[in-house]
Amino acid sequence: MAEIRVNSTGGVKFYDADDSHYAQIKAGTITSDTDVLTLGHDAVVAGTKVDLNGQELILDADADTSITADTNDQIDVRIAGADDFQFTANTFTAQSGSSIVVPDGGLTFGSTAISSTAAELNILDGVTSTTAELNILDGVTATATELNLLDGGTSVGSSITVADADGFVVNDGGTMKTIPATDIKTYTGGGTLVKTGQTTLGSTTSAVTVDNCFTSDYANYLVIMEDFTNTVDSQTLRMALRTGGGSGSTDTANQYRYASRYFQDDGNADSNTGIDQGQFTIATNNEENVSWKGFCGMFTFYQPQVNDSTRYTGNGSFIQNNVAHVTAAYYAGHYDSDAVHTGLTVYFGSGDIRAGAKIVVYGISEA
Repeated sequence: MAEIRVNSTGGVKFYDADDSHYAQIKAGTITSDTDVLTLGHDAVVAGTKVDLNGQELILDADADTSITADTNDQIDVRIAGADDFQFTANTFTAQSGSSIVVPDGGLTFGSTAISSTAAELNILDGVTSTTAELNILDGVTATATELNLLDGGTSVGSSITVADADGFVVNDGGTMKTIPATDIKTYTGGGTLVKTGQTTLGSTTSAVTVDNCFTSDYANYLVIMEDFTNTVDSQTLRMALRTGGGSGSTDTANQYRYASRYFQDDGNADSNTGIDQGQFTIATNNEENVSWKGFCGMFTFYQPQVNDSTRYTGNGSFIQNNVAHVTAAYYAGHYDSDAVHTGLTVYFGSGDIRAGAKIVVYGISEA
């Protein structure tokens, strides 16, 4: 039968029924001659400390989950028979095959909470950039829209008129730089045409006018006229210069002189000349049939914006009355007095110009 014995050293021993094992209480310490000391199912309240002395503390019923500190200054956590986690001074380590699960928003570095989700952090998976490469982004102020302009799949935007102060991005010997458009003009050289004005008729009207197309930016200008058809048959196409820039007015002074030579498709030829006129005469006896393309021509104006006399030369073609002839025309004209001309207007002696007529003016860059 079980017995309680008091030994000579002051301890109390509790023996089991067959006297083979015991538990001893001595000086506040409970010991056993077996490896396992089983306490009751109720809570056990310890004193100031419980000293396991490096022994394993088993936590579950099947004895495969425990905590042990058999290595000095190290705690090992075993779960389901596997060593999963380890604590050492100031360090928590997940062992091979184990992982740490942190809920979104539950991670803090220092005093800074990490608000990124796992999906957002996974974007960095596979990134091979170096610190130096990532630091290139330091100070970048471009917006996403601006960076997307470098994407080859980005659709082309609307057209603009390139000005001298506009910028282009170039690779200058390995360094990316933004340069003004004037550098492109200097490099290409050889002269270019720069559109300075255009008017296209959307409906029938009495005249086609382009103002502020002659400026100090260029010395000489190319004027292209397309499909000038009248609503009245057998009329004369005329052209006059304008002054005053964007709010210009037509110069009707009797200072115009011109000489034109016409060659018809039947071999005949005639001329049209004038001195001290109020405008230039371009084409006579024009066909009004809308199914035939109207007058088309090109004219070069020499320094119209300089306060001096103005000269032009040109050529064109048109259909004469009753579709009688296709006529080739060659022109020279001169405005005799000093004047600063900033635009031009084209009209017929009578009737209106049909929709579709167009004037385009180009400045001739000599650089």
